[in-house]
Amino acid sequence: MPHLIIEYSADCLDERQAQTMADAVFGAALDSGLFETANIKSRAIPITAYRMGVEGKGFVCVRCRIHAGRTGAQKKQLSEAVVATLRELELGVAAITAEVIDMDPASYSRYYAD
Repeated sequence: MPHLIIEYSADCLDERQAQTMADAVFGAALDSGLFETANIKSRAIPITAYRMGVEGKGFVCVRCRIHAGRTGAQKKQLSEAVVATLRELELGVAAITAEVIDMDPASYSRYYAD
């Protein structure tokens, strides 16, 4: 864990930038010291239909879904690191956000092929 789900405005960013974001957010999670490399998963999903209430065009929104048990300070550290990492990429979007969400262990299942 975590699952780092990046949604981004498809009209502002291309596939190369999406891969760069996925790599950068993966690195931010790894650098946090909260997760082992093998447990981190990042993916970028383009959004074609959206509306924003702020001036400018484009957004990046990251949901960091993690197993419950981290402190509020650790979650804040992770969300701030993700935003700072994306800001460094100078994507030219109007908004970058990150949220850390505890997953419910009772409802989470997984399978990994050998």
